[in-house]
Amino acid sequence: MVCPLCNGVIEVDEDKMQDSEQFISKSVMYPDVTPQVRKIKFIMKLVVFASVFISGVLILINYLTSWKVKWSLICCVGIIYMCFSAVYYYEHNASHRTKIMTESIAMIAGTVLLDFAIGYSGWSVNFAIPCNIMLLVAGIIAFMFIDIENWQSYILLETYVVVISGLASIMLFTKTITHPLLMIIADGVAVLLLVGTLVIGGRRATTELKRRFHV
Repeated sequence: MVCPLCNGVIEVDEDKMQDSEQFISKSVMYPDVTPQVRKIKFIMKLVVFASVFISGVLILINYLTSWKVKWSLICCVGIIYMCFSAVYYYEHNASHRTKIMTESIAMIAGTVLLDFAIGYSGWSVNFAIPCNIMLLVAGIIAFMFIDIENWQSYILLETYVVVISGLASIMLFTKTITHPLLMIIADGVAVLLLVGTLVIGGRRATTELKRRFHV
């Protein structure tokens, strides 16, 4: 038997185990999770400190050698993203759907920041963001087949992808995106997935959508 909160093994006092009812009511004690929580918090603080220290060392080395090529900024963006992911996964007891949404936002922000760090050329908005959207769509489809009994719970995530693709499409009208083909495909795929889910899912899908938005 394990604790439903921390997945730790539950200790049993066999001296008190006289019958099954008494065993269930008196002999089962939940483990103390305080040491484990403190250990995780210490590890997270260590990760943050190490990330800041390594980033500072890389920037210093880059500055003392050749600052014209700012390779240290590329490393720093990657370190920040990994540090954020580690802290978020351990500190937040959220569902995998929420984590997917948060990670996708962090990934989009990271690619744009990386593009500016190495001298903005537009590859982040022309290629990285549309590919991120299509990767999200593919991931949602895979998760829906894996969790086929609870497929309707991914409708909110599908709506989120449509919103992200819609906001990104604004850059098409502002001429920020110079190669629009991938973004148009990403928009079409995102909308097609949501519409297809609502049409094929029928009442079950529309009920879930109304419940999510408290309609």
